[in-house]
Formats: sequence, C-alpha cells, structure tokens
Amino acid sequence: MENVSFSQSMMFRKSWDFMKKQGVTMVGLYLAFMAVSLFLGLISGNDVTSVRYILGNLLAAILSWGFGMGFGKLILNILDGMEPKMSVFLSIWSRAWTYLKLEILILSVIVVLGLIAFIVADFAIKTPLVISLFIPLLGYLILAGLSILLCWIMIRISFAGMIILDTELGCRAALKRSWCITKGYEWKLILLYLSILLLNILGLLALVVGVFFTIVMSLFISTIAYRVLWALYRENENLKTEISVMNHDNKEFGE
Repeated sequence: MENVSFSQSMMFRKSWDFMKKQGVTMVGLYLAFMAVSLFLGLISGNDVTSVRYILGNLLAAILSWGFGMGFGKLILNILDGMEPKMSVFLSIWSRAWTYLKLEILILSVIVVLGLIAFIVADFAIKTPLVISLFIPLLGYLILAGLSILLCWIMIRISFAGMIILDTELGCRAALKRSWCITKGYEWKLILLYLSILLLNILGLLALVVGVFFTIVMSLFISTIAYRVLWALYRENENLKTEISVMNHDNKEFGE
C-alpha cells in the first residue's frame, strides 16, 4: 500500500498538477458562472419590493447553490481520473435535499453560538468598570472561548459537504465521518486553511483576475486534503482491525 501522509506541499503540488490539466476548463466554467450571476444581478434591479428583484435574486441563489454542488462534484470526479462533464450539474440535484439539511444545520450552529456571543459581549460592554473589573473580563473571555469553539467545530465538520457529494451518506453520517477523519489534524488543517487564504490574497494582488485561478486551485487543495484524511482514517481503522484479530488469535491459542 502506498504511504499516505498529510503533507501540505504534496497537496499544493498535486493541485497544481490538476490545474495544469484541467485548470483552463474549470476556471472558464467558474468565470461563466460569475458572468451569469452578474447578469442576473443587473436585470434584477434595485427595488427590493419588486417581483423582478425577488425572482432574480431567488434564481441567483438557486444557481449559486447548484453550481457549488456541481463544481465540487466535478473536482471529486477529476481526482478520480474522470473528465469534467456538464451532466454532473443535473445529476447532483439528487443530493440537494441532504446538502440543504447540512447547510441549515451548520447555519443553526453558527447563529446559536453567534447569538450567545453577542449577548455576552453586549453584557460585558454595558457593565460599568467602576462596578466590577471582573465581569467585563469574564465576558470577553467567554466571547473568545465561543469564537475558538466555533472555529474548532467548523474545522471538524468542514468536509461534511464534500462527503455528501462524494458518497450516498446522509447528513448525520456525513457530519460524523468528517468529525472522525479530522480528529488529531486540527492544527494541520488550520495551517492548511491559512495557506489557502494566503494563496487567494496573492491571487487578488495579481491584478485581481488571478484570484479566479487561486479559488479553483484552493478547491482542489481542500478536496485533496479530504481524500488524504479519509485514506489515513481507513488505514488506521484497518490497522486497529488487524491488531484486534491478532489479539483474539493470541487469546484463542493461549499466548
């Protein structure tokens, strides 16, 4: 079995290899989506009470959501050695309800933690320092703790969407798998996401248009990271199974 490791340099190198092969197609597809989105925004107008505005923005939201799913599936297919096919944007709708449930659940977690953080921050700010120095300090500490907790949760479930697109798993099972495969790799993932952020900043600096290239490359990097983590998880589970079988055999033979 080929050795698998969570190597940032490997992920960037492999994503660059994929970009050399399919980068023009994928960036072109992304630019086409941006052009259609811009067109819908222009024809929707600025009157938020008009039917045209409501329908235009609703259509743009559905298009953006569907494109996100289809584009993610295209990248998964490319990693599997397939050629990008536009039919993916139709077939992927079979996973739409599961994907929607996931997004609603994640949004609910963000809203709940954000609301708690807002209440704590508001309480800390409005508490006069002359009354107590401890209460505002405690409020800020709780706020920082909630922010760290939210970031940690988002990292642990960051691959749930890819898992839904890549498998037939439901929302709950996808979240559980993402939680399992990211265990012990939180800091490495933080560094990876910071590297991706830096890559896109460099893309913006490259006359802005470079960011379209770096966005697509970033999606390749994160998808490769998901596949690496899944491979490492399966490798570890297989090792545990082998050890368990060996221990059982040893007990059976009285060793």
